[in-house]
Amino acid sequence: MAARIVALAVCYYLAGQLGLLLAIPPGYATAFWPAAGIALAGLLLCGYRVWPGVMLGSFLVNITTQ
Repeated sequence: MAARIVALAVCYYLAGQLGLLLAIPPGYATAFWPAAGIALAGLLLCGYRVWPGVMLGSFLVNITTQ
């Protein structure tokens, strides 16, 4: 279970970084957030017990945003 949580966090982080590349300068607003799809798919496929992976991935995306 821990491996699935870490894998979901990594996938969410990578998709979040991709989404930030689509943001309109000077802010961080984007019309397309691929990480939301990753989170939804991960929760539907693995169950609600992997929600810490979504939370960790989201935290990492937001903490690395300057």
